[in-house]
Amino acid sequence: DSSRHLLELINEVLDMSKIESGDTTLHEEPLYLSKTMKIVDGVCRQAAVDKHQIFDMHIEEIRDDHVLADPVRLRQVLINLISNGVKYTPEHGCVQVKVTQGNSFAEGKASYSFVVKDNGIGMSEEFQKKLFEPFSREDNSMTNATQGTGLGLSICKSIITQMEGEIGVDSPEGAGSCFWFTLPYHTNE
Repeated sequence: DSSRHLLELINEVLDMSKIESGDTTLHEEPLYLSKTMKIVDGVCRQAAVDKHQIFDMHIEEIRDDHVLADPVRLRQVLINLISNGVKYTPEHGCVQVKVTQGNSFAEGKASYSFVVKDNGIGMSEEFQKKLFEPFSREDNSMTNATQGTGLGLSICKSIITQMEGEIGVDSPEGAGSCFWFTLPYHTNE
């Protein structure tokens, strides 16, 4: 699963212009959120372990685990946010992931909330204003020493917007980051 996901992710990143132009389509299929989260855990956990970080993933209050969603896009967003958390959190830090189901707002449809929180370096208020723009990277000693193109968060925002969701961040400089996004899914129970 991890190898397949990495190949899909590389292909999607190479297709950035297609995402930005709005030419991409979602490929919804039935999936179990709990299984998707286990795949994401398997892809991300080792990087956190290698940095001696605490990595916690919690799936809470999920009443409708079986939904219609684009598994590749969902994994892409989660892995990007978690990888950033691991990347910008020093050794012995903590990265937490939480998924909860909100209230149902229509028959057969529910809102799901995903949170990726770390106790890493955080971001300046000025940078947060352009965080989701393509090629955005904050200029400081930690980010300059860390590889990245500055495309990941732009891709995440584009995907979440296409899925009719919302994304946001709370990130006091020096005190970590908390990225959250919500997605409406058709339940498939």
